[in-house]
Amino acid sequence: MPEIKSDNEIIFTIAAVIAVLLFLGFLFLLTMIYYDKKKRKAALEKKEMEETFSQTLLQTRLEIQEETFKSISQEIHDNIGQSLSFIKLRLSTISATLPLQQKNEMIESKDLLSKTIQDLRDIARSLNPDFISEAGLDVAIKQQLQILEKSDAYHVQCIVLGEPYKHEPQKELVVFRIVQELLNNMVKHAEATEVVVTMDYKTDKLLIAVKDNGKGFDTTEARSVEKNNGLGLRNMQSRMKLINGIITINSKPGYGTEAVIELPVVV
Repeated sequence: MPEIKSDNEIIFTIAAVIAVLLFLGFLFLLTMIYYDKKKRKAALEKKEMEETFSQTLLQTRLEIQEETFKSISQEIHDNIGQSLSFIKLRLSTISATLPLQQKNEMIESKDLLSKTIQDLRDIARSLNPDFISEAGLDVAIKQQLQILEKSDAYHVQCIVLGEPYKHEPQKELVVFRIVQELLNNMVKHAEATEVVVTMDYKTDKLLIAVKDNGKGFDTTEARSVEKNNGLGLRNMQSRMKLINGIITINSKPGYGTEAVIELPVVV
């Protein structure tokens, strides 16, 4: 006759089974947590590697771009500028032997040539990274606005708040190129007549606002388009991220555009 288990034995058996199941469940949970953590770590490492690669690639591209700009700047200054200066000198020699009417026309041509030479020098300076580093970011940006103003197509204003100070040359160069790009975009796309650049030198960061009265655009739509219609918004954000800065662009059709650059001060 089989032995009948007591209630205590049955309870003990059930408790043992439950304990084993709980232990196995706990082990399974620990295993899942471990593999999930490992997976997250691998994904994070991959993302960091991709970001590092992207930043390195962007840095290389910027360095190549600046070397190209420097070469073009020297070419303008050393060859084109000198050639135009020689032509101006020749015009001065020729005008002395001409009748009055032709002499006046030659003088007008000389004045136009002088303006062209000065414009070329301004462009050469804006392309040269050394000028930006030596003159300072505020002076370089003011010079860019002067080039716009000389076209007689824009009313420009530059407001500097606080006492200007210098950041690292590479950071200032990146910020200047972005301001250049913002102004170029305004010329190409905005149909603006006024632009105001405000530089606010705070103790902990530099704020630069570039604002125009152009036709504006839909920022949400622009960001959804991969190439951003040539505006390069993502590219600007990537470059600012490279120097630990931020750029925010606010615009609305019919209400102009304002871009705000924020560059923290590293103590």
